[in-house]
Amino acid sequence: MQNLNEKTWEQLSAFEDDAPLHIETTNSSIDGIRLIDDDEKSVPYITRSDANNGLARFVSAKNYEFGSDQGGCITVGLDTQTAFYQPHKFVTGQNVQVITAKNMSEDIAQFLVPILRQQMTAKFNWGGNGATLGRMKRLSIMLPVTDSGEPDYEFMAEYMQQKREAMLSKYCAYLQNCIAELGTLVELPTLAEKKWEPFPIVDLFTSIVPGKGKGLNHLNKTDNGGVNYIGATNRNNGVLCRVKEDEYSRSMILDGNCIGFIKNGDGSAGFAIYKAERFISTSDVLYGYANWVNKYTGLFFVTAQDMIEHKYSHGYKRNKEHLAGDKVMLPITDSGEPDYEYMEQYAKNMMLRKYHQYLAFLRSR
Repeated sequence: MQNLNEKTWEQLSAFEDDAPLHIETTNSSIDGIRLIDDDEKSVPYITRSDANNGLARFVSAKNYEFGSDQGGCITVGLDTQTAFYQPHKFVTGQNVQVITAKNMSEDIAQFLVPILRQQMTAKFNWGGNGATLGRMKRLSIMLPVTDSGEPDYEFMAEYMQQKREAMLSKYCAYLQNCIAELGTLVELPTLAEKKWEPFPIVDLFTSIVPGKGKGLNHLNKTDNGGVNYIGATNRNNGVLCRVKEDEYSRSMILDGNCIGFIKNGDGSAGFAIYKAERFISTSDVLYGYANWVNKYTGLFFVTAQDMIEHKYSHGYKRNKEHLAGDKVMLPITDSGEPDYEYMEQYAKNMMLRKYHQYLAFLRSR
């Protein structure tokens, strides 16, 4: 098939009369505080968020009484200029528009979404100039066209099918490599069958050091290369952004393969993260190093450690002195030592099961 540069493209009105798309306000527009929290939660609640396909959470089907929209459409955030394809019936928060079309399929919608985002980002912004219904109806978009000048939906669908097949092949190859690296499942005692004991956290590490970062204002962000900058959060495994590795920042870089203990932050005080890669970090995270730490024992340990995060809050921050009094429950060997071999294989087994599940799903697509 032709590539994008070989196709003829035309600027078309997106939503006016006889335009390829139709836009209207959502049928529900439910404020979060009005949501009915009852029954099984299986209905997507879509908001203006630019994350997770706009999905804030799942809610009860009883919220259909406020109205709903059918799947097979694109949702647009008024102030955030977000656009996502919604495959299932859903309800929304406030200030969400819904785009439909006679020829709308998932492949065509996924072709249109980045085009709409690009146009909205260029024309609209937060605070007085958002993607209102009136402004959206005046929007023009560039689309590939047929010889007769009509939107070439067949090309759009075929292009996205080709892209999806290539990505599925890439994902399958990645999963197969991961499975080969992990080896085979090993039968283990269950967590309930293992004996567990509390261990002082600081006794498990040969060194515990704070992050060396002095704030992002002193560093140069980058989208290419560089190193991860870690903040006091367990979201996105602590990564806030990438920063350039230069003469100034190089002295702040810490080695990876360690456990980060978050001292304070936006709801993350007391949580831990495992860091495999080199990084620069805020001083609001302490990092523990030990020869037993690897990707698998590290992830097991973090999950066990997070069972004590409730003792910390924004008003009671974790520090090195508090960490010295913290204990973590770990499975033990017959001699009473932490059973790191069990922890490692348990994590590997969990990953193997998930990877096989993902692979089966991808092969069914």
